[in-house]
Amino acid sequence: MKHIRMAAAILLGILVGPLSLGDAASASTPASLSATRHALTTSQRIDIARSLAQIWAPEMRRRGGDVRQWATKLGRFVGTADAANVRLALEMPTFDTMMGVLQGQPLESDSIQSALKQAADVGIESLGSTIRDATYTPLPNGRCRVADSRVIFSPISGGASRAIDVESVGSYASQGGNGTFANGDGSANCGLPEFATALAVSVTVLSTGNEGFFKIYDFSKPFQTGSTVYYTGTVSASNDVIVTACQTCANELSIYSSASVHYVIDVVGYFAPNQATALECTYSQTSAAVAASGTFSFQIPNCPSGYTMTGAACETSSFNDVTWGRNGLHVNPVIGMMASCMGVNKGATSVTVQGVAQCCRVPGR
Repeated sequence: MKHIRMAAAILLGILVGPLSLGDAASASTPASLSATRHALTTSQRIDIARSLAQIWAPEMRRRGGDVRQWATKLGRFVGTADAANVRLALEMPTFDTMMGVLQGQPLESDSIQSALKQAADVGIESLGSTIRDATYTPLPNGRCRVADSRVIFSPISGGASRAIDVESVGSYASQGGNGTFANGDGSANCGLPEFATALAVSVTVLSTGNEGFFKIYDFSKPFQTGSTVYYTGTVSASNDVIVTACQTCANELSIYSSASVHYVIDVVGYFAPNQATALECTYSQTSAAVAASGTFSFQIPNCPSGYTMTGAACETSSFNDVTWGRNGLHVNPVIGMMASCMGVNKGATSVTVQGVAQCCRVPGR
């Protein structure tokens, strides 16, 4: 039985104890310790995105959304979203719970659990949005100009509405925008994610001799639901507002004005459910040459300060050369989660035994 390795894992800081040979897992390199059963291939992500689009296309039509645009945005999002969230989205009974977990809302969150209970009690059709547990993120490069009617010489007409595209935009030039100062004219997207729940927007209405009110609102809703900026015939006006964004539309926002005016719209941040954060991991390792019939017992170097051991392994190039003994990998939780490799080389030649510890932490901690 060649190329069989003995490994043990300690996940989420929970000690699983010393393992016997029957409990051994396979590991060929330190990188193998970071492999996850939740990983998805590109083809699997494509299949899941296609399935979600097919399942929820009727709901999109019922809500009046653009199915093609939504499916395109969904495909991009599924392509990079956390694998566990993507899998869980397939199991959700409603559109809103599907979108919630896909965007990172924990399954145990109050809003998801409440929606699932309501679906079981009163039926799916009566449910509203569950995307509530959102947090604010400022844009990485600061203020992003998405629209400026002066640049395109096109003030909005009185009593008219106009769509404003914010997400997945290669260039804001057609709306008069130029992205962020850091990125320069025609910058793409300014760091805005797909399916933001809401947008923090700065709106400026420029005086053109008219008096009235200006609305900015969710594209899928009537203008009366929007945030308002009042202006006079001689004084320009501005306001910072938070606006929900249409997640099922080609354009996320709309604007409306009671009189003809020029406007400037900057996005400064967005609200979205927390995303799963990948662990920041490194490896601590050492090795020892063991003569024929020799014994070995050595400690795997401790993790760097600030890191926690989340996995460990002891391995050789050929398992037949070594009899490990009952505790080939030994973990001592008392001494800083110390891990050791111990065993006996019953082979006729020397072997090299390698000990590896995976050390992880949440980024920024």
